[in-house]
Amino acid sequence: MAVRVIATGDSLFQADFPAEYGEKRKSLDAFFEGCDIKITNLETNLSNFGGFANQYSGGTWLNTAKELFPYLESFGFNFYGTANNHCMDYSYAGMLSTIDFLDEKGHAHAGTGRSLSDAEKPAIITLKDGKTVAVFAVDTSMEPASMAGVGSKVFAARPGVNYLRHKTAFTVSQQEMEDLKRIAASTALNFARDGDIATGFILPDPEGVFVFGNTTFTTDPDAPRSACNEKDLNRLIGNIRKAKEENDLVLVMVHCHDEEGTSAVAPPTYLKEFCRAAIDAGAGAIFGGGCHELRGMELYRGKPIFYSLGDFIYQGMRVAYLPPDFLEKYGVDVNATAKEGLAARSRGGKIGLQTNEKNFLTVLPKLTFEGDKLTELVLMPVKLGFQTGDEKLEGLPYFATGSEGEKIFRKYQKLSADLGTELIFENGYIKVGP
Repeated sequence: MAVRVIATGDSLFQADFPAEYGEKRKSLDAFFEGCDIKITNLETNLSNFGGFANQYSGGTWLNTAKELFPYLESFGFNFYGTANNHCMDYSYAGMLSTIDFLDEKGHAHAGTGRSLSDAEKPAIITLKDGKTVAVFAVDTSMEPASMAGVGSKVFAARPGVNYLRHKTAFTVSQQEMEDLKRIAASTALNFARDGDIATGFILPDPEGVFVFGNTTFTTDPDAPRSACNEKDLNRLIGNIRKAKEENDLVLVMVHCHDEEGTSAVAPPTYLKEFCRAAIDAGAGAIFGGGCHELRGMELYRGKPIFYSLGDFIYQGMRVAYLPPDFLEKYGVDVNATAKEGLAARSRGGKIGLQTNEKNFLTVLPKLTFEGDKLTELVLMPVKLGFQTGDEKLEGLPYFATGSEGEKIFRKYQKLSADLGTELIFENGYIKVGP
């Protein structure tokens, strides 16, 4: 029997859906029908603010009251990825509340856990015919403090997120390298770091490498701009390979905010490295997100890599509460409302993600697998409510038809062509070209 998969970008879900949204989403709901695996990235925590806000966040502290969950649940998702840069916005209590709530509801999820071994495990979804699908979730944009850890004979394992670290180095000429070293010496920029190297807390820089403050430079012209942490890559790829041996299909969600160079839509080198290695290890498809806008699709060895599906739900301006850390940062009283805090950050709604239409455009891929082979791929162009004049409709997805659908196709066609994938527009849907 064929396995049908549908996946979305980030569900930054914060509030209820108004009654009038029911009509707008009908085509979307029809597209979901008949799919065996329905995947989304849960870009929030699920709690009733029983814990405390962390000192850091993924940008905006995100949490959704549990009683609102049926609104998101109405799409029929049977997998929720929890590996993202917001999973620790409300510290361990918020993250564990999310995990426990999804367990109570009987929903498959992956990406966070009470230990690294929990966080790195895939969810296993058993289909009606007995086939099993393993789904992983990985975060590349985490704060170090949110990383899950292993235990020992003395220490308990640390709750957190399934992570992929990476290193970045900028290539410069030998003359530029000497200039950087002179500037560092004349300003004492690296005084503390040099002391840490001398006392063994930091390893010396390799030949041809110089760390200027917190930025690494190299004179190697062949060095990649970024590369995966080898230990993390081996761990993650080993897990994917094992899952493929034990299951009929393996899918991977990856959350990445990093860019390459000066374009937010250019996938970083290390992300390409990981995604391609995951396909080599047996993954059937990779679904990326994190940067809040579309990145292109690459067909690698016949399998799709969606470097970013952007946002599926974006209710960033409907956050219920924000902690003092956020409010103080923008000069607002610590007891001000979230709306007042967000207004201060956006300078009265003039700047921010919510002001740019590109963050409200996405595609919804539907994939059909026969065994391990991808036999069909159709993408629905989707737009989120943008500057609707009704805050309750802002950020909610609907099938983009006519000129709206054409606009999304043209954008996605260009992004994917840059990755070697030809797309066509047929009867309002996007497909891989001949």
